[in-house]
Amino acid sequence: MSAREKIASLMTSPFTIISVISLIFTISIFTGNIGTLLGFVVVIFTLWAIKWDWSYFGIQRNPFLQTLLKALLYTLLIILVNDVLFQPAIELFFGETDLTALDGIRGNLLNYLVFILIMWVVAAFGEEFLYRGYMCKGLARIFGNTRLAWSAAIIISSSVFGFAHLYQGMSGVITTAFVAIIFGVIFYRNQKNLWIGILTHGIYDVFGITLIFLEKELIITNWAQEHIFFFI
Repeated sequence: MSAREKIASLMTSPFTIISVISLIFTISIFTGNIGTLLGFVVVIFTLWAIKWDWSYFGIQRNPFLQTLLKALLYTLLIILVNDVLFQPAIELFFGETDLTALDGIRGNLLNYLVFILIMWVVAAFGEEFLYRGYMCKGLARIFGNTRLAWSAAIIISSSVFGFAHLYQGMSGVITTAFVAIIFGVIFYRNQKNLWIGILTHGIYDVFGITLIFLEKELIITNWAQEHIFFFI
């Protein structure tokens, strides 16, 4: 066995995967996105060790139009379930999600466009690669690759994802964890096509970032609280 194969065996072992997830979770609580950045380094190193086998993380060739159509439908579902129903209810009890970290894109077209580009690379691709392709799939393998195993893997990886957004306040943690659960279910249903999750994540974030750029990020929440949750 070559040195690279030994490293691959170590990086894909249950002990390493669980240790990395635990470390990312701990770091995220205290430093936020630093934990995610560490995760990016680990998955890239793992990808190198397994000789750039992208299929290990669920990235394979799939029909583009079919993938895009599914992503658009999933995005509409997330907007309906989270933005219209779940998030407005959560914010009634835990306060408004703290989006001050994104104030720089409000009304600033250049910052908005640059942020969109960064988002596609870091959030859409990077976070799906890490939290679904690495964490979720890795835990599901460790737990036995059954439906129950995937359920546990989705909950654990989504919780870590939620706390990686602690800078958004408790409402941000809860809602991002909830959306991550949806992303996890999407990946479970499309285990050989992580691109669906990547495109869904990206399109959904473009929607949210555009509302912030237009300073209309509260339009859906305010409407829902006034017309759906008016009795609370």
